Amino acid sequence: MQEKWHKYLTRPAPRYTSYPSALHFNTAVGPKEYRAALENIGLYEPISIYIHIPFCTQLCWYCGCNMRVENDPERARPYLDAVIAEIKQVGDILRGRGVVSQIHFGGGTPNYFDPKDLRNILDQIEQSIGFTDLSPVCMELDPRLCTSEGIHALAAIGITRMSLGVQDFDPKVQEAINRVQSFEMIENCVSAMREAGIDDISFDLLYGLPLQNADIFADSLRKTISLSPERISLFGYAHLPQKILHQRLIRDEDLPSPVERADLAALADEAFLKAGYQCIGFDHFAKPQTAIARAAQEGRLARNFQGFTEDTAKNVIGFGPSAISQIDGLLAQNAKYISDYQQTIASGELATQKGVKANPMERRLGVWIDELLCRQQANLCDWYEIVAPDEGDWLALRQDLQQFEADHLIRLEGDEITIKPEARAFSRLIAAVFDPTFANQQKDRSAKAFSRAV
Repeated sequence: MQEKWHKYLTRPAPRYTSYPSALHFNTAVGPKEYRAALENIGLYEPISIYIHIPFCTQLCWYCGCNMRVENDPERARPYLDAVIAEIKQVGDILRGRGVVSQIHFGGGTPNYFDPKDLRNILDQIEQSIGFTDLSPVCMELDPRLCTSEGIHALAAIGITRMSLGVQDFDPKVQEAINRVQSFEMIENCVSAMREAGIDDISFDLLYGLPLQNADIFADSLRKTISLSPERISLFGYAHLPQKILHQRLIRDEDLPSPVERADLAALADEAFLKAGYQCIGFDHFAKPQTAIARAAQEGRLARNFQGFTEDTAKNVIGFGPSAISQIDGLLAQNAKYISDYQQTIASGELATQKGVKANPMERRLGVWIDELLCRQQANLCDWYEIVAPDEGDWLALRQDLQQFEADHLIRLEGDEITIKPEARAFSRLIAAVFDPTFANQQKDRSAKAFSRAV
């Protein structure tokens, strides 16, 4: 990490998995608005489906997901009925419109449930909405709940890509985050996946965890590379103990400093590129033959609530508590709490609780920011046409860009801005200077809503 970049390490920046972000959601968007958006989906418009499974058998202290610890799957069974009912509700509204491009099970812990229960969800999607064998079905897995038989069963019901929550291989780091899982456990999971015919395996890794240092993380990187997953998602741990109370179980003094944290990210970037992976966006890596790498090579890379993806569907339909749907500029989020979600679905109503409707400028700006983050390059003239003179702070933008260029974060050539490859980690921070909404929020600093830039 170059010393001149240190000043940027603690500057907040939105994640930009949507625009406007979830920070702007309000109750002006409800079931009526969500229903109208569903009714306007075209006959052959691609739809990406997200299924939220909010249960875990143990609390990971770093986790910021919407989840509940539940050790008895039978007590969680009514939730399955609610998800199936919600899928039927949405299918009745769509009435055959839309084409499913991908299905993603996230959590929580999707493999908390038996494969036959997950198959019932897939069956309901097939009956109510429809999908083909060409639609990838992706699932996040907790390796501690994986067995060889279970992995083969998941492959048998149609799961085509499996993502393992690895985070870090070091036993002491694992103890510090309350997620103990040996290298041998992960290795056995990967072996079972290969035997089951899964040729698209992903690892989730975190940097900035307690007790991590360069030597410890380098060992985790070597072990990751030795298992040869097709994809790797590398995220920075967001420590927000004021907002996420169980993160108070992680000691502040055990966390790497901002500079150490950035060095860990750079260490991973160097290791994965040297091992033959391609950098996708700014926090994903993939082997060149994968669908996401090809999408990046061909300029088709997209970004949604799951991060960078080859799935270019503009419509995302989320099922389950807190799941977010995105349709034609509307962002709609379900009720957060499982009990509220189940009661609303049981009453026959859509579970939408809040959201936001992007105005024309916001929709165009969201596309522009996506282009910058996905391609690491964008056209400045296009941005000037999108943002009205009274919306942007032109002087502040010019100063920011001049400073970024002087610090070798970006390259400005004519009308083009390019984020330098070695500065990818600052992509969100660079995008934020083009976001007038974020700039206005910074005036009354609500930093709790944003993660670190790196």
